[in-house]
Amino acid sequence: MASSLIRGKHLLSPAGSDGSAGSTGSAGPNAANGAATVLYDAAVYQVDGVIRDVGPYATLKAQYQPDAELGGLDYAILPGLVNSHHHGRGVSTLQMGTCDDCLELWILAGWGRRPYDYYLMTLYTALNMLESGTTTVMYNHPQTAAATLKEDVDAVLRGFLDAGMRVAFSSYFRNQNRVVYGDDREFLSGLPADLATGVGRYLAVSDMTDDDYFAFFAETYRQYHNHPSGKIRVLLSPSNVQWNSDDFLLRAKEQAARYQTGIHIHLVESSYQKDYGLRAWGKTPVEHLQDLEFLGPELSCAHAVWLTDRDIELLAGAGATVCHNASSNLRLKNGIAPVNPMLAGGVNVAMGTDSTAINDDDDLLQEMRLVSKLHRQPGIDAPAITAAQVLALATANAAAPTGFAGEIGVLEPGRRADLVLLRLDGLEYPYLEPDLPPLEAILGRAKARDVATVIVDGEILLQDGAHRQVNKADVGRELREQLSRPLEPETLETRRMAQRLAPYVQQFYRSHPPAGGAPHYVFNSRT
Repeated sequence: MASSLIRGKHLLSPAGSDGSAGSTGSAGPNAANGAATVLYDAAVYQVDGVIRDVGPYATLKAQYQPDAELGGLDYAILPGLVNSHHHGRGVSTLQMGTCDDCLELWILAGWGRRPYDYYLMTLYTALNMLESGTTTVMYNHPQTAAATLKEDVDAVLRGFLDAGMRVAFSSYFRNQNRVVYGDDREFLSGLPADLATGVGRYLAVSDMTDDDYFAFFAETYRQYHNHPSGKIRVLLSPSNVQWNSDDFLLRAKEQAARYQTGIHIHLVESSYQKDYGLRAWGKTPVEHLQDLEFLGPELSCAHAVWLTDRDIELLAGAGATVCHNASSNLRLKNGIAPVNPMLAGGVNVAMGTDSTAINDDDDLLQEMRLVSKLHRQPGIDAPAITAAQVLALATANAAAPTGFAGEIGVLEPGRRADLVLLRLDGLEYPYLEPDLPPLEAILGRAKARDVATVIVDGEILLQDGAHRQVNKADVGRELREQLSRPLEPETLETRRMAQRLAPYVQQFYRSHPPAGGAPHYVFNSRT
């Protein structure tokens, strides 16, 4: 449709650059942390995918003649949600046979995961995300076989485009310490010869040189960045400080400046990763990145669970973003990220699901609820994240590192018309106190089932809970058929190898117990 007027009983948005939903300009990182705009009986008027006006419904109804009118007083309007860290597994790792475990062992167990069709898997996860109101995702592609990487990436991006979502795409790269957080050759030398040979052969499948990776990035950037659809941005991705050499990190920083794009990295996700920095450099990984002059506003860091106060200062000073993945951190035994200290210290904190949301459903509304509950520290005067901050984490703050900053995340004129209509009947049934702040009601009760309509660039992608562009049931049936086929001998062999390797990996980490320290949060009684 060329133009539409979208009406809601409530309009909820991070405050715009002048503190109102109707302001123009760009809300930068953390701009919306302290306030949200809440309007009653309001509307958004969009033309050709761009928001032209936001304000009282009666005023906009009298002023404009839209081609269509959507919503009503039974709905709430939100900006399209932004998932700031995701790996695109529509069929979850648990469904694929990998039980939740300590991160390092969980990664190893994934070596034996059955292969899948990247197009179908991406399309399915995109449809799941749309159902919870997610319109943009920061997708981080694994280091798949070098021979098929280009084909895999083309399939992934075709999946997102066919679903209609926006995507900030990156493909991560590892060039060291790929088995444990220590030198590969040294670790393999301590294994039985046949096991070491098998592991080396497995790693070689995805081997790339640094030059290969940067050439691949340049090709992907040329083909997809600023795609005619307006829905793709391409970022660089060193996988993590322990998985990448300093030389590679410095080259990534240079390439980001050359191409004017972002860098997406995992960072101190587990206590063992923090310990690696203390062993390797005598300082935290964040401090090491500061020494390399790697930190900057173009950098987004997934997880960042094991930060020190000094780390938080450095990230805030650099203008970097932390992508918080509450469910994933809990499921993989990584702990609780210090979100309250980060927000208090001025860090731009975003929200993601890491493809391991609490119910394996990519429901960012439920992730928002978990975040709102998880960061309420005990005590009357203890810090607690606010409803407005949670909304910002999933919208304006998450938009900042995607390459779409200033275009999405806030409902104000000049932004892209990415928005969500939530049904209120389920939230209000059988009763909801009229004076309850609507944002509190949404954070406390909303789920994907309450999402009625999802709009991207002014185009309806989901209406009355049904996808307009793709038949999800057909995608699910095709995935089911593919994934139900017998495992290939190579996959079974890799599983057996990973199971045999596991005790050696466990012993490595047991011999490197992480150092203790005062926690940012205290939830339990002291002994």
